[in-house]
Amino acid sequence: MAIFGVPQAHEDDPIRAVKAARKIHELVDAISPEVEKKIGQSISMHTGINTGLVVTGEVDMERGTHGVAGGTINLASRLSNLAKPGEILVELDTCRQIEGHFTCEYSETTTVKGKSEPVQVHKVLSQREKPVTIRRLSGVRADLVGRKVEMAELSEAVENLRAGKGSIFSIYGDAGTGKSRLVEEFKATLDLTEIKWIEGHAYAYAQNIPYFPMIDLLNRVLQIEEGDSSEKVRGKLESGIKQLIGNDEDKVPYIGGLYSLSYQELEKVSPEFWKNRLQEVIQAILTALAKRAPTVFFLEDLHWADPSFVELLRRACLEMRQPAVVLCVYRPTFSLFTSHQLSSLGKFYHEIRLQDLSLSDAQQMLESLLRTESIPSDLKRLVQSKAEGNPFYLEELVNTLIESDTLIRDDGSWKLTRPITESDISPSLHGLIAGRLDRLETETRRILQEASVIGRAFLYEILIKITEFEGCIERGLSNLERLDLIRTRSLQPDLEYMFKHALTQEVVYNGLLKKERQEIHEQIALVMESLFQDRLSEFYETLAFHFTQGRSVTKAIDYLVKSGEKSLARYAVEEAHQYFRQAFDLLSPKENKSEEEKIILIDILNSWGYAYYYLGEFKEFIDIFRSHQSLAESLSDKAKVGMFYVWLGVALWMAGKAKDSYEYLCKALELGENAANQIVVGYACTWLTWACAELGLFAEGIGFGERAQKIAESFPSDQYLFFKSLGALCFIYWMKGDTKKVFEGAKLLLEYGEKKSNNRSMVFGHWMNSQGHMLVGDMKSLQRSCEKAVEAALDPFFSQFSKIGLGYAYFIDGQFQEAENVLNSLLNFCEPRTIGQLSVYAKLWLTPALIAKGHMRQGLNMLEEVQQLSTRNQRRVVYAVSEYVFGKTYSQIATGPIPAFSILAQNIGFLAKNVPFAGKKAEEHFNKAIEILREVGANGFLGMAYLDLGMLYKARKRTDQARQCISEAINIFKECEAEVYLKQANEALESLQ
Repeated sequence: MAIFGVPQAHEDDPIRAVKAARKIHELVDAISPEVEKKIGQSISMHTGINTGLVVTGEVDMERGTHGVAGGTINLASRLSNLAKPGEILVELDTCRQIEGHFTCEYSETTTVKGKSEPVQVHKVLSQREKPVTIRRLSGVRADLVGRKVEMAELSEAVENLRAGKGSIFSIYGDAGTGKSRLVEEFKATLDLTEIKWIEGHAYAYAQNIPYFPMIDLLNRVLQIEEGDSSEKVRGKLESGIKQLIGNDEDKVPYIGGLYSLSYQELEKVSPEFWKNRLQEVIQAILTALAKRAPTVFFLEDLHWADPSFVELLRRACLEMRQPAVVLCVYRPTFSLFTSHQLSSLGKFYHEIRLQDLSLSDAQQMLESLLRTESIPSDLKRLVQSKAEGNPFYLEELVNTLIESDTLIRDDGSWKLTRPITESDISPSLHGLIAGRLDRLETETRRILQEASVIGRAFLYEILIKITEFEGCIERGLSNLERLDLIRTRSLQPDLEYMFKHALTQEVVYNGLLKKERQEIHEQIALVMESLFQDRLSEFYETLAFHFTQGRSVTKAIDYLVKSGEKSLARYAVEEAHQYFRQAFDLLSPKENKSEEEKIILIDILNSWGYAYYYLGEFKEFIDIFRSHQSLAESLSDKAKVGMFYVWLGVALWMAGKAKDSYEYLCKALELGENAANQIVVGYACTWLTWACAELGLFAEGIGFGERAQKIAESFPSDQYLFFKSLGALCFIYWMKGDTKKVFEGAKLLLEYGEKKSNNRSMVFGHWMNSQGHMLVGDMKSLQRSCEKAVEAALDPFFSQFSKIGLGYAYFIDGQFQEAENVLNSLLNFCEPRTIGQLSVYAKLWLTPALIAKGHMRQGLNMLEEVQQLSTRNQRRVVYAVSEYVFGKTYSQIATGPIPAFSILAQNIGFLAKNVPFAGKKAEEHFNKAIEILREVGANGFLGMAYLDLGMLYKARKRTDQARQCISEAINIFKECEAEVYLKQANEALESLQ
């Protein structure tokens, strides 16, 4: 087996493959007579050739792995098996690419294993002519064609800006459609002494670095250079911000946080507060920049932007305080705004979707490239069939033909040196660029490859420290600029270059062998460590990227973990999740781990727990922690094991497994106490409070919660410990029916969240307020508090809690469809992620909504499922509430009005079976609920159960029993201060007189 295109790719690789096969055939035929004399049998070759991508990996001959795999190789093997002695068989695509050099004949169409469609097989017969000669590159460039409307829109926006009206543009299109070129031409029309041009870029390698495009933008504005020391960065930052927004010192630390600068003011600030203040300060800076002069903000390649920056950008656009033109450029896989946000922007927002050029525009661009209207007809046809209107592809195609001497200038006009077909051009844009790049001089090509590993934009200072050709770098970069492959991006504060197009950088990078890429990445990382040793925290993400792609696995893991922790501190949960995953994936598969590596792995998991929790990905959370439990238990550091048990307990609680959660959290508590580690103790107590609530162990849970609150006082910087333990106490007080303490706790949570800008505490505060309103019976206030909680939530998981109460409120208000919609939305989030804690409550309140809509059998089956899950996991309160809902359902069947005809017809069999016994069943379920609720002390639901049982007795003319139950309900409602329910109970009692 032979692979062409490695280590260098060529446009004629299929031709080279056929030539090599023919040569091998000739050699084998030559030695065949000699072999036949020795073994009595002639030998011959039969060959199959296929063109396409292959997957490369590890080579291990002992295990029989040759390092390459994929469908391309498999088809080549099948073709080889089909070939007769002496034959070379190729599939259709290869045939098309070699037919200018070899004659082929159609052989057959055959079904090949692994291919859904039959494959056309062709046989190579003979060679036609020698390949064309190759000369030095020369780059030609066209005028901007086919974008008059778009240019007019942008020019109008500038005129509006002069009149004090701002605008936001989304400029998007597929790779190569000319997004960057459009912006470049637009910028060239501006008087930059009048219009201020400010830009920031996103890059593929930086998509997990929180706020990277904003840092990139600020670096240009504040003239921060890569080689600056921390103190120099601090000085430029402080003086620059002072010039922009005045001597407002409390704003500087939040921008400093982007650069990992330490400020005393930030030591006790939560990630949530930092994030909120950062967005405010950025807004102030952008406003100040726009006030100085009419300003265009240009943000490129946003499809690579990190989620935190995208959120910041959306907020900045929605809250623009000063007119400016904002240009946001990206590929269609990305969406900048939601439909709701777009409606808020209104007439200020414009979209420019760049499509491929029309045939006439492509023809015009071809004429512009060659500076003539006299175009060879074969070239016109080729452009129409191959370029398909993609401007970048068309430009590269023409350059390729010129560089291969297929298209030459002769006596003032262009002509083709020979007939051309599709086989002369690589079938993909990547292949086309790769072939062109491989005709560069060795030194120039190597410099370009080294630059591609740094990224689409690359600093001269880093490149010169890693290049193999330091003496040639000036000439190499100059040549690359002349050939229009790279451009100077900025001269000050640092000399920086940029690839003309992202695709060029991608192709150059992918053309390197894995070993070469590793070596260059490693060099870059080491150079950065040396250059920025006093600013390393600012570059954790970039160092993590390069070491991950390099060879130093230990350093890669270290920087990935640091990047994850840094992202968590910046409220960038998704980015943190990816960094921890990368670190885990590097270390976890390693066999025979050292004790230090085991500790690092458990540390990764313990840090990763936060990200899993906030994202709500509990299924994978549990699987990973379960699979590493024995490894964690083997450690001698009991505090680390204790925290591991805490997170496993958290995940199990979220999965609805309260009993299992309780057991692990008790182990964590014991280990934390033995290790005298108050953080582990505090976290264990926090989550034991939640577990005890579900198990009906209220007194024990309150003890744990109060202990956690006490510990939280000693760790003011750990805001999670405070608000999560306080929320747990509120949850127990809600189950106990202690309305006063629920509202008191909710108030504290909201005040704490407001003071610390802790969004998560705010969510809990609104949620617990809703629980208090549920106890009181104030459904309108319950609904409003739930909606506030959902609106406030930034984490995917935190936005789900209050949907339970929201669904309940909709049901009580008779909005059955709304209740079903919101609860099904909750289930759709929870079920795939194994969040049984919430899905059980969702099903609990979805049941009466379904029954009210006439889906009686479905509703009761769901309620039975809730009971089974509750019994299995010893969730006593949920089980008791399910008994109450059963009682409520059968009571409605027994005493309610006759259902509508449609519902009656739909449930005739069910009703016929259950109506005669509905009253008795309702009484049994109510009494069972009362028994459990009284036993555990869940007075909130206990009062409701007594009231509804009393109303059932009243309907069945059992007045004494009704009076007794309603009186019990009144006493409980008084104790719980449930005013709405108390009023209903008093009215019910009066009606019995």
